Amino acid sequence: MKYLFGLIFSVLVCFNSFSQKRITEFSEGEIYIKVKPEFGKKIRSTTKTLNVATEVPFLSNTIAISNISKVEKPFSNFKNKDLNNIIRLKLKDSDKIDDIIDQLKLDGYYVYVERVGVRKIISTPNDTDFGSQWSLTKIKANQAWDVNPGGSPVVVAVVDNAIQTNHPDLAANMVAGKDMSSTLDTDPNPPNANFSHGTHVAGIVSAVTNNSIGIASAGNNKVKIMPIKATPDGGDPNSIYYGFEGIIWAVDNGAKIVSLSWGGAGFSQAEQDVIDYAFNNGVIVVAAAGNDNSDELSYPAAYNHVISVASLDISDARSSFSSFGSTVDISAPGRGILSTIPFGLYASYNGTSMATPLISSCLAYIWSCFPGLTTAQLENVLKSTADDISTANPSFSGKLGAGRVNLLNAVSCLNENLAEISLNISPSRYFCVGDSAIISTPLASGVDYVWKRNGVILPDTDNSFTAFQDGNYTLTVSKGFCIKTIESKPLVYNVVQSLSPSVNNLEDSYCSGKLNTLVATSPLCNFPHFYQKTYTGPTVGFDGFEQSGSDISVTMTEAVGLIDSLEVSIAWHKKDGGGATTCGTGDGGGIPFNEEVGFKLLSPSGQLYNLLIEGTYSRGLTSSGLVTMVFKNNAPGVGITPVSGSFSPQTSFSSMTGEFPNGVWKLLPVDNSLLDPLCVSGFGVKVYTNAHLAVQTTTWWDASIGGNMLSNSEELVRSNLPLGINNYYAQSQCTGLCPSPRQKAEILVKSTPEIFGFPFENVSITIPQSAEIANSTNIQFSKNTHNQFSVTGQNDNNQAFSYQISANAPHLSPVSICDSVDYVLIATGCSGPVLWSTGEINAGIIIRNLKSNLNITAVCYQNWNCPVPSPTNFNFIRATEDKFVNGVLMANSNQNIFAKDLISVQKIQPVSSVIYRASESILLSPGFVAEKGNIFQAQIGNCF
Repeated sequence: MKYLFGLIFSVLVCFNSFSQKRITEFSEGEIYIKVKPEFGKKIRSTTKTLNVATEVPFLSNTIAISNISKVEKPFSNFKNKDLNNIIRLKLKDSDKIDDIIDQLKLDGYYVYVERVGVRKIISTPNDTDFGSQWSLTKIKANQAWDVNPGGSPVVVAVVDNAIQTNHPDLAANMVAGKDMSSTLDTDPNPPNANFSHGTHVAGIVSAVTNNSIGIASAGNNKVKIMPIKATPDGGDPNSIYYGFEGIIWAVDNGAKIVSLSWGGAGFSQAEQDVIDYAFNNGVIVVAAAGNDNSDELSYPAAYNHVISVASLDISDARSSFSSFGSTVDISAPGRGILSTIPFGLYASYNGTSMATPLISSCLAYIWSCFPGLTTAQLENVLKSTADDISTANPSFSGKLGAGRVNLLNAVSCLNENLAEISLNISPSRYFCVGDSAIISTPLASGVDYVWKRNGVILPDTDNSFTAFQDGNYTLTVSKGFCIKTIESKPLVYNVVQSLSPSVNNLEDSYCSGKLNTLVATSPLCNFPHFYQKTYTGPTVGFDGFEQSGSDISVTMTEAVGLIDSLEVSIAWHKKDGGGATTCGTGDGGGIPFNEEVGFKLLSPSGQLYNLLIEGTYSRGLTSSGLVTMVFKNNAPGVGITPVSGSFSPQTSFSSMTGEFPNGVWKLLPVDNSLLDPLCVSGFGVKVYTNAHLAVQTTTWWDASIGGNMLSNSEELVRSNLPLGINNYYAQSQCTGLCPSPRQKAEILVKSTPEIFGFPFENVSITIPQSAEIANSTNIQFSKNTHNQFSVTGQNDNNQAFSYQISANAPHLSPVSICDSVDYVLIATGCSGPVLWSTGEINAGIIIRNLKSNLNITAVCYQNWNCPVPSPTNFNFIRATEDKFVNGVLMANSNQNIFAKDLISVQKIQPVSSVIYRASESILLSPGFVAEKGNIFQAQIGNCF
């Protein structure tokens, strides 16, 4: 095997601060002109060469026929009438070419006029250590061949400076090619060894495998090379002169994939038209991202419908020379790549030029194995089965495409019908606290599943996983040689809650048989149709990837619900002259380079949307001034001239439906060349959500968190509850929002009988009247508007009575006593006699001259329809003892508690009057509540 070391050329595309970042080198005296359809009818002939006088006579209005040395249709074919309208002409005297171009633009016959650019081969130098074909091992090519041997060959066009078609390691995999620099020449071979780049690229695409010489290729003899020479013999071997003519020829002559290992800065509408032609004819275009070690756009890689390729080292780290950025689609090995060169030799080169044909070869091999794939499916398989390289490239997240190509994964996963596998999240990836979501993928036999959350392996090994936490979830599926990792969209906590309902509290007597109805009144779900945020910062200039100020963004925080639709507004001005910091100066008045303008939108969930892709607009004749655009779905498409109005985004907002609207929305303007800055003065986001359609629901629960739902209406009916406080919890929810915090409601079931105490010194009745009350039955209390309590009943002589007892509320147990006291205790609520622990059977008893602790109990002597309750206690406690006070103090009560050390967890209902007094300490522990409206005092001091 012969090797030649170090025969490598490098032409890096460079820029300076005073040059426009457009195409930096041009073909001498050559111009692209696209004739408007109404004037192009005469140039529909099949011949490539044009007659100016008969086919494009209007050219002579501006250019003297004597100054035209060549005029032809570079993309001549009947398949695409639009490309037939493009003319490439060469001037004999090109000194005034810029003036001629300016005049042609004013003539009115042309869609656009632009100089013909010369693209540069993308390659970097290498030392003499060629290494081995580590790249094929890295992408597991030989294992892929074992999994699926492939079918019919797929043709890949290599458009480059030249290709040695009879190289011993290439000849068997060649099909007919073309030299685009000559109409009649079909020989794409290099004139000398300096034209080595194309042959090296071709070897990576499809060097003959298993021929006992040289090298192998990922295509494993299932890929044919269509060699297209795009550099004339007398041209610079580092330059590509007829690359886009070569693309058209490749498409028209049966190529399925076109591999382009060259490029440079600056957009050309003619070039985008060619790429669109290939795309519309089902041909995949693959191009090198560039070797500028930057995120500056390189064309054709950055054009729409092109797979852009970055370069990696053997460790999967980005090669130091490789370009990167959001337009990169995938990465591949590109350093120390051994391949063929003229004449019958081999060498190792570096560059995205080497990574690109490896991707082209992989795509072709996959297509050979599975010829029924569409171009979109093929690209998706390539990306979805790539290996994650984020660990090796922590500073380049989202800038190296889908990862590093893995041919074994792609072929194996297609064999196992796992290539299109995806994750489904149900019911939503937005969590409310306490909720869960099921992340799942279709079940397949023989497949192993490994789940991770934020990179940590989870115990579940099924095809579905129930997530209770937010975070980034990934699933790795493996079957045979197929190993594929799928990442879900992040699961996010929804922090927007519905408002809590208001509730009522109730009181009831034990075993009353009464129906107690708790009512929750929930706030209405009355939300606007949309939420809007507008940028209020200064105008920011963008010029050739330079930026004069901070990023343009708005933060939405108050939006309710999930996104239904979206509108994005932008106000901008494309100036003529100046740079990123000159937006405050006047316009130059010349030709604005509108084709440089582009806009992207970054959503809070990290999704990137193309609003306007660079190259959409044609170069202007005059400034469009301030342009105000609104992007929304179902609006008209953007035209070729900047105008204000409503337009469809070039990436539909449909995938935004159901997303969470709150967070940072960032506008990413693009101006891809220096000079003539893009000045952005306005940005706004208008989010329509489903909240205005929200339906309010109310539920009742038996616990503050979790528990059982008791009712799904505003009312909860309860009866015959146990003694004490019975807690229930009401919750409201508006569609699209999280449920409200639960609001507690209480039904206090009072003891039967209830015992009320009245000290004689506060009673406005006589002792005989007290005795009459105590000896009576069917006692009932009432309170009048003057807050005075009255008691009615029937004495032991069956005579009715009614007495006003006191202007103060009754005392409830426990009662503190400092000295001798006289009390009347009255029991109410019994349907039969009351049996006191003193042995008396009356509605009440009289306590005289009490000086010590005393516990009195009372029982209703009646038939019970519920379990018989324990006796009701009423305690008198000396103030010199320690006391622990708990329970509920009924509304409209009076209580004075005296102690040495007092601890309380009592709940005092309004309206009551309470005094705590202790000689040593008072501790109000958790659980103590004195509701609003009470008169409450806590004092350190003696009983009196």
